[in-house]
Amino acid sequence: MNGAQLLRSLSLREGRPMGVHLQVADRCNHSCHHCYQVQGEKGELSFDQLCRIIDGIADAGVFTLNVSGGEATLRPDLLDILRYARGRGFAVRLFTNAFLIDEAYADALAAVGLLEVHVSLYSGVAEEHDAVTRVPHSFERTVGAITALRRRGVRVVLKTPATTLSVRGALGVEALARELGCEHQASTDLTMREDGADAPWAVRVTPEELLRQGMLSPWAPSADEARARAEKLEKYPCGVGRSGLVVLPDGRLQACTDTPNILADLTQAGLADALQQAPERELFEGLTWSRVHGCRDCDLLPACHRCHATALREGGDYLGPYASACARARVRYGAAAGSLEVLPPSADCAPGRDPAVGPYAIVATGVIRPVHDVRTPADEALAQRFAWVRPPVESGLVTLRRKAPLQSSVAQPSSVPQVERV
Repeated sequence: MNGAQLLRSLSLREGRPMGVHLQVADRCNHSCHHCYQVQGEKGELSFDQLCRIIDGIADAGVFTLNVSGGEATLRPDLLDILRYARGRGFAVRLFTNAFLIDEAYADALAAVGLLEVHVSLYSGVAEEHDAVTRVPHSFERTVGAITALRRRGVRVVLKTPATTLSVRGALGVEALARELGCEHQASTDLTMREDGADAPWAVRVTPEELLRQGMLSPWAPSADEARARAEKLEKYPCGVGRSGLVVLPDGRLQACTDTPNILADLTQAGLADALQQAPERELFEGLTWSRVHGCRDCDLLPACHRCHATALREGGDYLGPYASACARARVRYGAAAGSLEVLPPSADCAPGRDPAVGPYAIVATGVIRPVHDVRTPADEALAQRFAWVRPPVESGLVTLRRKAPLQSSVAQPSSVPQVERV
């Protein structure tokens, strides 16, 4: 068992969050095409306010603290924030674009004793990285900062989301990471902006291209597919509400960076009390694949990776299937099968059923058919209790990120419809 697995095991056993992501800055010195954030609208807390929030996170028994922004290094008191967090016993990660880290700053960060520094790097080619950030010479300065940190023995993780602006993106950064002695993490999906705009998707890479670049791998059913499916149904698609908790720069608490409902205001209550009082805690603690309708009945489930927040933005249902995740699963299966044919939806599907969205049944090698998406009374009760997980279509998606009075996400249950087939 590695360190991360040990922390996760302790977290689950003791019923406390493994980590919290603390955003300390509502501004950035880059203007990345794919960024999900809207800068300059939330405001920022003072050092003393942040210390009180950090105290509350420590008192809740959290193990790790990720400090980020916007761009955290824009705060003159960042080093003091990091030192205070270390003094409270956290394993601390810093998330940064590293643009402002020079030799002296690298010295100071090394002295803090950080667990890791996570640096965004979009390509091993300077022109491609700079095209993403829209800041000339950002590649040169970022790589210089990474080199300075590594010379001081600081553990650095390079992070690369795939974009159309960086053709060799992850492959080039992976090679550079080996050269610099860094770890590397690549991601294949981009989320919508927090105000609901889909601008980041303008540079989203197609599943076919992700497969060609090796960022997606072919998938075929295993010899014991029933066991593989059963095991996955018991797992969590992500750490939302558990290891993905996020504190916005103004102190409001969210379940993750992209889930748009507000759980609490940590300037008014400590984390432990906030979680105890948040009705969503029950939702997130039980949010395994078995609670995701459609996906749980899909034969492509073992090939699927999802983001609940993207499901909400893209498909209007936090707990349902959505087109871009289904597209990646289809491409993975088609690559293993050698070809892919999508038959018309089964007869028990509703008229107008979109064949681009699962669930699917594999009817022969390389041949799939859309089948009905079964929503049980329990699914409907959950959507009624937490109205934001499936907002009415006519109302559009309402984001609660902007500074506003906190809103309850609890809806009073009414009559529960029977199983719905779509």
